[in-house]
Amino acid sequence: MLLNKLTCRSLITDKDVDYNFRLGIPVEVFCTHSESTIAFGQIERYSHHIICVAGSCFDRQDFIFIGQRQLEQVTS
Repeated sequence: MLLNKLTCRSLITDKDVDYNFRLGIPVEVFCTHSESTIAFGQIERYSHHIICVAGSCFDRQDFIFIGQRQLEQVTS
């Protein structure tokens, strides 16, 4: 299940992060070194380099952020 979560729900782009931020969707901060979740909650603020969750800021290159990816718009 963890592998599925990492591949299908990782927030990679700024659009994905902004989508979770605007809607107040909680995200999980996963540390690859300890292989555990270290924070969970709504995104308080973010930039290109950091994401702040649950009162702590995390470097976007050092942690994996798991949440809801932005839905792609379907055009017909």
